[in-house]
Amino acid sequence: SIRRQRQMCIRDSVNANPAPQVFNPYQAQGVIGDSATCAPQCVISFPTVPAGKRLVITNVSAQLGTSMGGFVIEGNGVAFFVPKAYPTAGTLAVPVTVYFEPGSTPTARFFVQDATQHTSLVVTFVGYFVPIP
Repeated sequence: SIRRQRQMCIRDSVNANPAPQVFNPYQAQGVIGDSATCAPQCVISFPTVPAGKRLVITNVSAQLGTSMGGFVIEGNGVAFFVPKAYPTAGTLAVPVTVYFEPGSTPTARFFVQDATQHTSLVVTFVGYFVPIP
């Protein structure tokens, strides 16, 4: 029947071709223990993207204290700004879509305006790798 064929088609396409994040997940965390040690700009570097893969970052979370307004994701030729939702927040967690090509090194750059805060900076990138033929 048509109904049965449609169900099989949907089922087979979902099972036969899972999303890249299922087989190639990525999660990495970087830390700077005291923002006063690297002020006025602190940079956390993440592992270099391996050959034959494109990294897609889909979510970032960070601890950045109350004196910073956000941070910048760099390393792919552009700057992607990640602001806090409101000024008094000390953390953030947001969905993003940022791409990194093979051989590039993702970074998170913080502009430390008040080095007397001695803030611990923590960033986590979550996403997946896509194979490049």
